[in-house]
Amino acid sequence: MEEPKKNVVVDIFGTEYVVRGEGDGSYIKEVAAYVDSKMRAISATTSNVSSLKVTILTALNLADEVFKLKSDSVKKHKDDEKAEELIKLMENENL
Repeated sequence: MEEPKKNVVVDIFGTEYVVRGEGDGSYIKEVAAYVDSKMRAISATTSNVSSLKVTILTALNLADEVFKLKSDSVKKHKDDEKAEELIKLMENENL
């Protein structure tokens, strides 16, 4: 049975948002805290930019993280496949 969606109040960059999601609200709060910390870090390193620009820069940084993780995952998968092929070759030679 699917869990009912819950409303969770989070604070991101000084603004409260009500986020509706499934499951444990602590996960939503953890994600929101991560976004908030990224926005604050970017805001601290850039001078006199609007909250919209901070939001866009944060989105770009988070997208970069996602792309790098995807790339790493694909590389790991390919490395695992190569390792399996080598193991099979070695096992066949030992027969």
